[in-house]
This record gives sequence, C-alpha cells and structure tokens, in this order.
Amino acid sequence: EMILVTGGAGFIGSHVVNKLIQEGVDVIIYDKLQHSDVKQLKELRFPDIEPKIVSGDITDFEHVFQTLKKYEVDKIINTAAITVIPTAVKNPSLAFNVNTAGTFNLLEAGRILDIEKFVHISSASAYGDYQYVPVDEKHPLDAKDIYGATKAAADRIAMSYYRTYDIPVTVIRTTAVYGPGDLENRVVKQFIEKALQGISLELHGGGEQRRDFTYVKDVANAIILALNSHKANGEVFNISSMPDYSIKELAIFLKEFIPNTKIKITGERGIDTKKGQFDTSKAKKMLGYESEYDLRRGLNETIKWYLNIYSPVFGIEQKNEVILE
Repeated sequence: EMILVTGGAGFIGSHVVNKLIQEGVDVIIYDKLQHSDVKQLKELRFPDIEPKIVSGDITDFEHVFQTLKKYEVDKIINTAAITVIPTAVKNPSLAFNVNTAGTFNLLEAGRILDIEKFVHISSASAYGDYQYVPVDEKHPLDAKDIYGATKAAADRIAMSYYRTYDIPVTVIRTTAVYGPGDLENRVVKQFIEKALQGISLELHGGGEQRRDFTYVKDVANAIILALNSHKANGEVFNISSMPDYSIKELAIFLKEFIPNTKIKITGERGIDTKKGQFDTSKAKKMLGYESEYDLRRGLNETIKWYLNIYSPVFGIEQKNEVILE
C-alpha cells in the first residue's frame, strides 16, 4: 500500500515518515518545502534515510488530486499546516487556506479516489481555554485565536467526511509537541537554546502556565496506531505524553541537564491560553496507545539532537556544560 504524508518534511510529519520507512511501508512525502535549503532539511530531519519527496501545496486541489492518482495513494496522513500561532495571527488568510481549505482539498480528492484511510492531525488549540481538566474529546471546541479556529474547522470538516461519505477518517488532537526536528521557536527548543548559550529563561508571570508537553515520537506512534486501526474510523483521540507540567517546572528540569541555566521572572502575557492536562484514556483503550517518554527522557533526547545535529548544521557555539543520561 502507498501512504502519502502531507507536511512529511515538517516536524511531526518527518517522525511519522521515519517510523513508517523503518517499518518497511511505502511512503511519499507531499510538502511545500518552505525551508529554503532542502539538503539542510534532510540533515536535520532525515539523517538516516532518503525519503521520496513530491513538492506540492495542499491548497492546490488539481495538484493534490493528480499526485494521489499518479502514485495510487491508499492512505493519507495530513500533518501539513501553518502550525505557528504568531504566523497564523499575522497572516489569517494563509492559515485558513492551508489549515482549513487545504484539509478540505485532501478530503475531497480522497473521496473522489475512494481513499482507504485519512488520519488528520488537529490541535489542543481547537479547545481554546480549557473549561475543565483533564480535557477529554467531548470538551467544547471554542478556539481563542485564528489558528485554533482554522484547526477546529478542519477537524470538523474531516469528521463530516466520515459521517457524510463514509470515508475512514480519524482525528488526532495533539498538545505542546516538542522534540528533535523542531525548527520553530516553541518553548522547549527556545529554552534549550538559551540554556546552552547562557541566556536567561524568561518565565512570564512566574511560569505557572501548565502544558501537557508531548514528545514527538509519542505522537508519531499514535498516528500510526490510528492509521492501522479500523476501530479508529470516525473517532477523535487526544494524544499527549502526560502528566502536565508548568513552564517553571520545565525550566527546573532543564537545570538538571544544564546546571548553569539562569531563570528570570517577567510580566504576564495576555496571549497565553489556559491549558492543562489531556485525558488520553480513550486512545489507551481503543488504540492501545501508551506514552513512552516522560518529560525527563524527552528532554534528554531533544538536547542530544540539538547538540549532535542542530548545532553543527547551524554552527552554534555551546557555552554551558551539559550532563546527559
């Protein structure tokens, strides 16, 4: 069977692709390759394999359709998205076109070509501020920002394709994903970078905001479990690494690996969503999902990737000493 991973050269997508290829599955990456240097991207995200990449944009229906047809794609994993909230806020039409219209294009092309499975990656941002914790899949979708709204819309459209056209769709909602291959300025990578370079970590309002930090390999595992499960059709699953931690606790964990880390408290920011813990019991029960990475193990692996792969590619000097397990 042939599996197409949209955004497969991206952060989550590249882990899914690496894992599928290790399992001997035929995979095609469909990616816009926004990162200007493709050779560099391969060094950072595919150090051990040479994946097959089709350069394309999910907002282009005709190209999506022809690609699915040409490669006789059986299953789609949709990880392509504008994933950075500030980017979405600055450019809402881009966020809508990629996250919502792009998802629709994939579903519609898949419907016409009678696709066997569609796994769609959604986000905790679709929930907005958590009204209760732990958050289960029945929590209202009440997005706070345009990013969350575009993800909530795509999430519902995907589910409507299951209900209306019987397309085998599974939706995975992720939260605070971190790990090797993240090139964005998300908090875990930002903190590792600063700690290694001797720059103070800023805790906005004391860093009491709670996040269910999820190691990217846990997400990739869950996606592949959903891909291969008939029971998952028409279902939504929350996926995280559990339990949740505060940003302050993240900083304290990092200090264990990078002892000279400096921490400073700064003012609160209005944009921080109130989040907390995900309830992943449904995924455990129906998919057999188990998180393999607590925050300590995940940080250990992420710092290793940062030192061994990321820093050499970008020529970053490391100032502080590191103690890894």
